[in-house]
Amino acid sequence: MGCWWHESLALLYAHTVKSESPDLLSFVDWMSCSDPYEDARFDSLQSFMLLAVLAHSGVLLADEGPLGDVGRTIITPLLLVSAVVGLGWRRFKPYCVMLTFGVTSFWLVQAWPRFANHLFLEWSVLLFLSLCRGDTRLGLAALRWLTAIVLFYSGFQKLILGHYFEGQFFLVQIASSPKFRVVFEMLLPEDEVARLVEWGAQFGTGPYETADTFFLILSNSIWIGEMMLGILLFFPKFRNLALVIAIGLVAGIEVGARELVFGCLFTLLILNFHQGRNAIAVWPIFAAIQLLSVAIRLVMPDLRFN
Repeated sequence: MGCWWHESLALLYAHTVKSESPDLLSFVDWMSCSDPYEDARFDSLQSFMLLAVLAHSGVLLADEGPLGDVGRTIITPLLLVSAVVGLGWRRFKPYCVMLTFGVTSFWLVQAWPRFANHLFLEWSVLLFLSLCRGDTRLGLAALRWLTAIVLFYSGFQKLILGHYFEGQFFLVQIASSPKFRVVFEMLLPEDEVARLVEWGAQFGTGPYETADTFFLILSNSIWIGEMMLGILLFFPKFRNLALVIAIGLVAGIEVGARELVFGCLFTLLILNFHQGRNAIAVWPIFAAIQLLSVAIRLVMPDLRFN
């Protein structure tokens, strides 16, 4: 027997297809893509998430607080067992994904409210992979919705807060974060960078403003691009272009942020819109990058990629 939300969503979709706007619905692909590889794509996402969450949990191994103790004794060992069993015995993979979802839920509760946004993104992906394990098309459609919503809302949030209009967010990052400074100091005059570094984003310093035109264009293009891409991904006519721009946007953000847990996961979610088989084959590369980034952090704590 199907669960109530599955039946309700199916009825809603059936009603939508029969609506009086067939031309619009044929242009805006609201629910899903025509995907000949949907089973393989769903399976690859399951495999990736087993390794991705395991890699992410590696940051707990170096945590000296109570959460680190829980991570070393419960979270990481369970995720390791889940990944080994799920990848080694395919018939157990859906159950291992559910186990990983349960462990991630436990992790969220233990860390609440101090956890990175991408942990909640991982939790959301695991939720859809667990609930839709019997309907891969519905699961992939849900993940496409999730990707577009995250993109759009990221830009909308920046619009509402207004910290990108005058470049304030990046100027504060230059003042306080060496990893951002390495990237953006090439875009501003040396004396302006020196002034920001001297302030160090301390309370009472400022104003954090710049008259550099290119810097302001770059700052505002991010929130505008995120909102536009979140919309364009639903339009088949513009989807391939939106895919390329979205991946470029994520790569550009990662140059400064260096949050590879998020970058690899979100790039794979963006590729979920592409019908080609090549988009499926890249998941081991992203999983390896995540595992390597955590290994580097454990060996060299000062060099962080998450």
